[in-house]
Amino acid sequence: MALANGLRFIWLDTHIGVMGQHQTLKEQFRSNLRPVAAMPPNNINELICYFEENVAPIEFVSETEDALTLIQYETDKRIKFISSGTLGEPIIPRIVSEYSRVDYFYIFCGYVRRLTEWALEHGYENCMKILDHEKDLLLHLVRDASNDIIKLGKTYMDLRDDESARKCFVTAQTLEMLANAVDPDRAPLLINLNLLNGDNGLIAQARNL
Repeated sequence: MALANGLRFIWLDTHIGVMGQHQTLKEQFRSNLRPVAAMPPNNINELICYFEENVAPIEFVSETEDALTLIQYETDKRIKFISSGTLGEPIIPRIVSEYSRVDYFYIFCGYVRRLTEWALEHGYENCMKILDHEKDLLLHLVRDASNDIIKLGKTYMDLRDDESARKCFVTAQTLEMLANAVDPDRAPLLINLNLLNGDNGLIAQARNL
């Protein structure tokens, strides 16, 4: 069961959101993929499966109006919005002005420089990331979620709810470990893991409340 049950991810893209389509990018970001026994474990698939099960679901749509309908429907949820650059440019200003519960945007596109300039012109630099590779997008989603879940765990600590806090911290720990496994060519990111692990880490603190 997802810890962040007050959170939703909506992904708007002309191709990835089309029902019945099986683009490579969509396949990497869905949790219901059938494993191929002859292949080694797919770290990306494992990570996105864990993300959707333990953080929040990702809803894929291909039309702007469908994205707006989902935002309007999810009245009690905070929403993270993912979009292609082409569809994001016209719709994001409307979302920002009308739907404050959409509190962060990720743009996945092939022209980062131009979209970065556009974001700066609109004052979106504090609520938006612009990325040009699917793996980088996934890693940013996961690590941002890890940060949010750690904050949630600390809130539970303040409330003396040790079990809920521990579940948050263990989920964040797993997200960080899976993210490092997806990106073996770079040095592993250890800041959150060092915060969570060890005799005086957050997991131990929650356990000893």
